[in-house]
Amino acid sequence: MLVTCSRCDTTFSLPDELFKPGRKVRCSNCRYVFPLYVQPVVQAGPADLPPLSADARPEPAPRVRSRKAMSAILSLAAAVLLVLLGYGGYLLYGVLFPAPGNAPDQTASAPDGARADYERRIKSIALEDIRQFHVDNASAGRMLVIQGMAANRSDVNKDYIAVEASLLNADNKVLSKAEQLCGVPLTLFQLQTLGPTELKEALNSRVAILTNNTDVPPGGKTPFVVIFPSPPKDVRTFEVRVIEARDSPARRQDG
Repeated sequence: MLVTCSRCDTTFSLPDELFKPGRKVRCSNCRYVFPLYVQPVVQAGPADLPPLSADARPEPAPRVRSRKAMSAILSLAAAVLLVLLGYGGYLLYGVLFPAPGNAPDQTASAPDGARADYERRIKSIALEDIRQFHVDNASAGRMLVIQGMAANRSDVNKDYIAVEASLLNADNKVLSKAEQLCGVPLTLFQLQTLGPTELKEALNSRVAILTNNTDVPPGGKTPFVVIFPSPPKDVRTFEVRVIEARDSPARRQDG
């Protein structure tokens, strides 16, 4: 679906699953946040057409191409459109929901006001029901899994909650760490049977993240799962912390 910015008239593609009337998106050109809406379609009925004059004669029917040729042209056009929409949606998704590992450090060079706002948003999320266990995966072998729930303890809706899990040895030295967006629950069967690539795709499912990790209401919770394939043998403990939690755009605009 094509979306046009109401400020700079830039047009970009938005996947159909991201479209929701009233949802607010950010323009990739001018960064302006505006709501999505459905453009009404007006169809002319018989009463809207001008009457034909008494001596009006229908024009000869135009020559049409063969069905095979038209079908081939339409199929090619549809394939090109799908490629363009998919690439445009990928770019837009990256702008709206960048991966945690690609997100810039918001505290390193941020001014005091921005740093304080970031810390406020981070502290508004509480981690609950955290547990760690090992799983023998059919393809990847022994994996260490950390899972739990991220609870919104603020008074505004939250988007894009992300966590970072670290594995430590007996001296509390970090052996390995991984970042993960919340919103994707995995069953024990999936952890045991899905291959490494399939697990990565499942943990980054756009549908699950948009469904479970956007507009998380006050008091609401979203699940998280962090996987460490072939964890170090000298792991003694682990830590999990919140590294991102954004106020929902609608709430920011209302405020």
